[in-house]
Amino acid sequence: MCKGERGPLLNTFLYPHIMEGRNFWCSLVVLVVVLASSGSVLEKAAAQETSSVEEGATLDVLYLSEACLGLEEECEQTRPDHFIEYFGADWCEPCKVLDNDIDVINTTDVFVMRHHPSPLDISYNTDSNLRFNWMYRLLFLPSLIHNGEGLLTGTSQAQDLGNVMSNSTTTFAGLNEVALNNSLISWNSSVNGTVSVWRLGDVQHETEDYIHRNMVIGAAHFNASSLQGNISQILEMNGTGLVVMLETDGERNLTVKSANPAAGLDLIDNEDGGITSTIKQTSGARLAMATMVGLLVLLAPALVMWKNALKSAPMASSEQE
Repeated sequence: MCKGERGPLLNTFLYPHIMEGRNFWCSLVVLVVVLASSGSVLEKAAAQETSSVEEGATLDVLYLSEACLGLEEECEQTRPDHFIEYFGADWCEPCKVLDNDIDVINTTDVFVMRHHPSPLDISYNTDSNLRFNWMYRLLFLPSLIHNGEGLLTGTSQAQDLGNVMSNSTTTFAGLNEVALNNSLISWNSSVNGTVSVWRLGDVQHETEDYIHRNMVIGAAHFNASSLQGNISQILEMNGTGLVVMLETDGERNLTVKSANPAAGLDLIDNEDGGITSTIKQTSGARLAMATMVGLLVLLAPALVMWKNALKSAPMASSEQE
């Protein structure tokens, strides 16, 4: 395709330009093939990456009151039907409204654990930050997580939460024989995963006359198969109880349950009527697009040379005549 016979005229004047044009088209064909194959390769790589990432889950949640820590006679261990993780901040104006809405939830089958993942807060907690950014991959404050799988954001979170709890049938299980002996907590479980022990406390709001109930002030994490862990460091904190969680390791694919979710989140319809975040799933397509743009930029100089060659070829032919 890129070779052929040529006469004196072609050899003297036009051949270099024609060859430039041919080389350009050869390059263009190669580029098209590379772009087509790169898109396919990137799509397959993204699919393999998605399939190789294990999905985590919250299997069990148990609340131990402060009486359990003091080994008093009336020790309350409860397994809620609805476990709510509330991610907020003292500088967050919408959080003030949601704080009041959350506090009026007064049912025995609901437990709300508060997180302050923002470094701008005095009550900032690093474990809460890791949970916000790396496990749940959240974007907005305030955010509510229901039973480790449902995400609520936007302007009607409290109302949406009520609807979610009314239609939820999640049952926690997996932790058995949870006991505290001095600073050693023990459990029985056959699940390969992580047992997290969250220390909770009452925390004063930075600027308002308000107390955050059941705020995370410390945490300890253990391999579930170890069946015990030393929590002396977090027990030294002045708190109100413990939450013990059994979870399988991995990122969470949350289902958005909000009627009016926060703007800017990339969403698609999900089978159960909710919406699943596709922030990570679209990374492969974005990478392919970025690669294509980069290759087109690299091709621009050759395109200019070809255009100039076409303009100069007729002039050379006229001078020869």
